[in-house]
Amino acid sequence: MTGWAERQARAASLLAGRSAARLARGSGTPASYFRMFRRFLSPLRLWDAPAWGRGLSRRQRAILVATLHEGWDEEDTAELCGLSQAKVRALAVPQEERAALAARLREAATTPGPAPARFPKLVACLCLLGAAGSAAVVPLASPAPLPILPAVAAEPIRYGMRVREELFPERIEPFASADPSEGWLVVGTSGRRWRLPDALPQTDVQVSPDGRKLAYYSLARMQVVIQDVMTGAIIPVPTAFYKAALAFSADSRYLAMEQGDDVVVTDVRSGVVTRIRVDELLLGWAGDHLVVSYSYDGIKVLALDGSVIAKPRAEVGSQWELAVSPDGKEIAVPSRGRVMILDHDGKVLREVDPDVPPTAELRRIYRWVGSGEVLLYAPGYGSATVYLMDVLTGATRPVAHAPQVAGHDITIGAV
Repeated sequence: MTGWAERQARAASLLAGRSAARLARGSGTPASYFRMFRRFLSPLRLWDAPAWGRGLSRRQRAILVATLHEGWDEEDTAELCGLSQAKVRALAVPQEERAALAARLREAATTPGPAPARFPKLVACLCLLGAAGSAAVVPLASPAPLPILPAVAAEPIRYGMRVREELFPERIEPFASADPSEGWLVVGTSGRRWRLPDALPQTDVQVSPDGRKLAYYSLARMQVVIQDVMTGAIIPVPTAFYKAALAFSADSRYLAMEQGDDVVVTDVRSGVVTRIRVDELLLGWAGDHLVVSYSYDGIKVLALDGSVIAKPRAEVGSQWELAVSPDGKEIAVPSRGRVMILDHDGKVLREVDPDVPPTAELRRIYRWVGSGEVLLYAPGYGSATVYLMDVLTGATRPVAHAPQVAGHDITIGAV
C-alpha cells in the first residue's frame, strides 16, 4: 500500500469501524483521502460506529480523527469536513481531555476489530423479522430525485455539471440516454440544483458568464438550443450534427459552436447567425474575439469576420488548460502548481503562486474574468475546487458550491 492508502485505511477504520473497507475505496491518492471525509459526512450514507466513538455524532468523530489522530489544524479540519471553524471549535473536546482521547484513538487504530458480517443488511432484516413476528419490514425510502429545471429558474446559474454515479453521491435519474447514471444538472447561485434531462449527456453544456443562459444539444429538438433561464426564451441554433463544441463570449452576448469546418457564432440578443470557415478547433474567446487552435501547441485569435487578429508564438503545451486575456495580449497557463502569464512571443511576464490550500492541485484555467482575474480549477480537500485568482498577486477567493467532479465535466457560469 502507498503512504496515502495506508493513511486512508487507518482513518477509515477510526471513522466507520466495520464499514471501513467501503469508506476507504479508491484509496492511494491525497484526493481520495480528502474526499473520504466528505463521503463519510454525507447524510445519504450509513456507516457503522466504531467502539471508541459510540455516543458521538458523525461530525464529532470526523473532527476528532482529523485533529487528534491525523494532525490537521482547525482551519484545515474545517475545509476537510466542509464546516466552519466555529463549528469545529464547538465540537472539539476540552483541552484536558485531548491527551486521553488521542491515546484511545492510537490504540483503536492499531487494534484489529471484529470481522465484519458478510451480509449485515440481511442479518439485520432477519433479526427484525424474528422480533416482530409477522410484522412487515419497511425498507428505507430512496431519496427523492432532483427536480427538473423549470422554464424560468428565477436565479442565475453558477455551474453545469455532468455527473456519474462513481463521481457524485446522488444518482440522478432518469436521464433520456443509454446510460441512466450519467447526465447534466445545473446549480443556481443559491446552491439549489436541478436536473437537465433534455441535454444529451455525452455532449457539451455551457453556461454563460452572467449565468442567465444555457447552451446544449436538446434531445427534444435534436439541435443545439440557447435557453434563457430567467425568461424561459429558447433560441434554436442551426446544427449539422450533435457533436458540437460550445463557448460563450465573456459578455454573454455570443455563442460560438464548432461544426465541422465552420465555427457558427450566434448573437443571443438578435438571433443573427454568422458562419466562419476556419477548419480549426474552437478553444474559446478573448474578449469579443475567437480563440482557435491550428496545431497541438499553436493558437490564433480571430475577429468575427474570420480575419486573424493575432497568432501567438508561445509554446503553451496543452491548449485546453490555457486562457487568453480579453485584450488578447496575455496568455495564462498552469505550470507545476503556478500560473504563468506569457506574452505573444512566449516570454514569461510573471509567474504567480495561487493562494489555494496546500494539497489543492492546479489543473486548469477556465477563463479570464475581466482583465485582472482568472478562474482556476484546483481540486483538493478544500471547501471549493474553483477559485478566482488575481493575476498580479495570486490572491484567491473560492467560488461557492464548487462541485467535486472532474474538471472537464464542469462548466462555469456566474461567479
